[in-house]
Order: sequence, then C-alpha cells, then structure tokens
Amino acid sequence: MNKSIVVGLLFLSASSFAQTGTGNEIEDVKAKRELAAYEVVVSPNPSVDDVSINAPEGSICKIVSANGTYVGTWEVRENGIDLQDLGMGTYIAVISLNGQSIHRRFVIL
Repeated sequence: MNKSIVVGLLFLSASSFAQTGTGNEIEDVKAKRELAAYEVVVSPNPSVDDVSINAPEGSICKIVSANGTYVGTWEVRENGIDLQDLGMGTYIAVISLNGQSIHRRFVIL
C-alpha cells in the first residue's frame, strides 16, 4: 500500500516569498515564473533591416540561421536585443531562462 507523508508548510506573503521544508530554505517565487508566461516578441517580422527581440531581462538569446549556422549569443538587457547586421534569411532565436527555452522564427527580407 502506498502511503505519503507531507512534510513542511507553504506560506505565501505579500512579498512573494515561500517558506518550505524545514524553514531553512527561502526562495523567491517570482524567479520560478515560466518562460512561456512572458511575451517574447521578435519585431518586425518579417523585416527588411533591423530586428528587435524583447524577452525577459537576464535571459540568454542564441541566434542560428535556418540551415543551422551559429550566428551569436546575447544576454537580454532591459531594452531587449537589437540585431542590426544580419543578412537576408530565416533565423531562429533560442531564448533561455532558468533552464527553460523557447524558440522564435524570424525572417529578414
């Protein structure tokens, strides 16, 4: 017979912190937000010149071309990423944060 025992309590407060287990572990609940919950935008898409990527600050953005050629990696800052020197083609942006990643395809005409 399967038995389970619940150990610890979960307390939520207005400061968005959780206390679990023995009380010795405190983690910021906001840091666990799913990457998919953010609105990650590549615009304009398609574009004839500059492309901007808006993603959560602190996330990592890797760009590869449609044929798999590595283009570069950027850390997303407060104002996102401005990609000015990409040539015509189809690209994939891989945005990663807290062990999660999402992909966005964009085209430069």
